Amino acid sequence: MNNGLLILFLLIYMPLPTTAKAAALVSSEPATIYYTTNGAAPAMTAPVTASAPASKAISKIAVAAKSLYSAITDGIYTLASTAANWVGTDANRLTSDTMDYASAYGDESTVTYSLPWLFTFYGQQYSSITADTNGNIWFQNGNPANSFPLASTGMGPVIALWNSDLSSYFFGGVFIQKPSQDRIVIEWQSETFTDEGGYQPNNFEAVLFQNGNIRIDYKTFSAINSKDFGSGISKGNNTNFLSLTDNFGSVYNLAGNSYLFSSAAPPANATLNVQFSGSGSGFVTSSPSGIACNTNCSAEFPSGTLVTLHPAASQYSLFNGWSNGACSGSGGCILSLNSDSAVTAGFDYDSAHQVQISGGSTSYYPTIQDAYNSASDSSTIKLWATTYNESLICSRPLTVTLQGGYDRDYNLAAGESVLIGTLTFSGGSVIVDGLIIK
Repeated sequence: MNNGLLILFLLIYMPLPTTAKAAALVSSEPATIYYTTNGAAPAMTAPVTASAPASKAISKIAVAAKSLYSAITDGIYTLASTAANWVGTDANRLTSDTMDYASAYGDESTVTYSLPWLFTFYGQQYSSITADTNGNIWFQNGNPANSFPLASTGMGPVIALWNSDLSSYFFGGVFIQKPSQDRIVIEWQSETFTDEGGYQPNNFEAVLFQNGNIRIDYKTFSAINSKDFGSGISKGNNTNFLSLTDNFGSVYNLAGNSYLFSSAAPPANATLNVQFSGSGSGFVTSSPSGIACNTNCSAEFPSGTLVTLHPAASQYSLFNGWSNGACSGSGGCILSLNSDSAVTAGFDYDSAHQVQISGGSTSYYPTIQDAYNSASDSSTIKLWATTYNESLICSRPLTVTLQGGYDRDYNLAAGESVLIGTLTFSGGSVIVDGLIIK
């Protein structure tokens, strides 16, 4: 022993798959542990050092081993350390916003950017993002936030690069740029709120790829007062999230590292069946596209897709609502398609409005006979260009005009009206135009 210093060298081989690596630990009393994850003896100046107590050091080693040898996944995304990378942006506060560049700076500020393509995040497609100066990217929330629980944000899906109270009031900002057709870069140059004005810059970025992958690059940190309340990605539903903080440590200790979030597996498809009911007709379309039909049809969507069905009644019909599924009411049908689903769209013929008497006031009737019985002298009875199954008896001492062939709004000629039945005259006068009697 030299100067009373005891140096212990421990080589620990873990029971790992054939492709795994051994971990070497060096302990220098009283309990500073240096370690590597490639089996080599670490230099005493190794960049990743865990200090006393020893239990904390061993805990950090366990985290490193977990990151290397276990798949980190929430079932939708997989998280892995990747080769260090950096893209960067122009990062100029004075540059005007364009389709390819946008920025914001200050404390609790945001910038919303329209994406050049739909970006899929946790199974839902988005056309824009909102980045705040606290190091977050929001998909459904337009307000800044910090220090929130990652698993259940209360503000919807998020990419939280550094979940802390940050500020770019005196320095930097958040900058969004499209360096190429297949990716968007969101860069932060900021201080912690506690360090504000002291010029303790921190620099990190997120890269959103057109294929849905996300890479987070941590460049430099110089904060004096640092906190990390849980950084990573989250659907905000308390179920689907991946924490960089839990798996790799507080992000302000991750300078020079990059991390990739990629799809865990291609999502399974779910089938949406749309059925039609009622005496009328109509058309149903979907967003995203896939459903476009006027009779029973189906389409497949990636599981978890948010699908909106849009009903449109045909002429002379009314949409009377959704049934036999997760939707009701007469508006659009919004479904989170997590499994095979079916819904029925009801369309009924609008018989209550198929005959009109116009004049001082407009009134509607379900049959020609009802309209004739209510008509005054010199009235015009207008008919849709459709089929009427009834017999008409005209016996009143007045003159009326039967004018057939109208569209739904009684504005334009749309064809001819057909009366399947008999027309009997026993009094008064009836002028008939555009009506075929069969």
